[in-house]
Amino acid sequence: MKVAVIGLGSTGSMALWHLSKISGVEAIGFEQFGIGHGYGAFTGESRLFRMAYHEGATYVPLLKRAKDLWEELGSLAGRQLFHNFGVLSTGKEDEAPFQRLVESVERYDLPHERLTAEEMRKRYPGLDFRDDEAGVLDKQGGALRPELAVLSAIEQAKANGAEVRDRQKITNIVDNGDHVLIESGDDITKVDRVIVTTGAWTSELVPEVASLLEVRRLVLTWFLPHNPVDFQPTNLPCFIRDRDGFHIFGAPCVDGYSIKIAGLDEWGVPLGAHVEDEDLRLDRDKVSEFGRKTHDLFPGVNPEPNRYSVHYDTYTANKAPVIDAVDNVVVLTGGSGHGFKLCPAYGELAAKLATGQESELYSEDFSISAHQPIHQVVSV
Repeated sequence: MKVAVIGLGSTGSMALWHLSKISGVEAIGFEQFGIGHGYGAFTGESRLFRMAYHEGATYVPLLKRAKDLWEELGSLAGRQLFHNFGVLSTGKEDEAPFQRLVESVERYDLPHERLTAEEMRKRYPGLDFRDDEAGVLDKQGGALRPELAVLSAIEQAKANGAEVRDRQKITNIVDNGDHVLIESGDDITKVDRVIVTTGAWTSELVPEVASLLEVRRLVLTWFLPHNPVDFQPTNLPCFIRDRDGFHIFGAPCVDGYSIKIAGLDEWGVPLGAHVEDEDLRLDRDKVSEFGRKTHDLFPGVNPEPNRYSVHYDTYTANKAPVIDAVDNVVVLTGGSGHGFKLCPAYGELAAKLATGQESELYSEDFSISAHQPIHQVVSV
């Protein structure tokens, strides 16, 4: 069986790696840019890995599988892809996200620590906590190195015999029933199955899911701490904070001098259909305003972000991914701002779908039929 993966970013790199390990499968990967390019949703120095999950306890088995796969990939690559800093999640105990978080740790007996506002003030002096806020420290959480992870997966796939073609944009997929033709300009490649993992470009190749997806503009921001010691990984874990509808997340000083604090739902819709063509400059007043809001929760940092990066990600109405087959084409999309930590497990599910294998980790919630249409904010 010959199986192609189109798009070698977060999930595509992982799908190719998994395919390369399956006996009897010839794997080939296509990437429209160079390997490790800066246009993917995964770029930006670090991504959080959480086992305690406010999105719901149903994800925990997938997270456990993903954690095992992160460790396997890191060992094979000889790189530390995961840093076990822990993840602190804070909010009001009577609000739904915090309750789902507690449900996930209690249902699966996850290693964690419950913290009061007073305890958090003593432990994390650079942060502000209100009296009605509480925290859960996920001891299995931490930070992932996304760029290294994607490169490592592609390297391992190639070492296993997979073919990688970069700088080759796919313009069309033709499913002829017993085979699939992949068109790139005048070049045509014939395969048995295709896995499409093209993120913000998915609707161009799989129009059947276009109504289920919305492309959003995500911005990552970094701040300079007044007392860097308070924000070193030895003194501060990764974090997710919710206050008055303001949701932010981030990581301690993994670069040695700045702290990443980002809010994914603050920046609106993309300015254009393709991130590679967008003017990535931001309105400085809006950047400063985000900094002021962040400073209320993190008084130990300078309120003006010292740098930022702009990304596109693909969302679904319920923020669950789409992982399903349309005849001989498997589509994997809709990470919805929380997909990277799960991408080794998602890639494995896609590889199994493409090769006719079943997985007890697959949920019908990932099927196309389980998703509702979402308003399209970008015309492709």
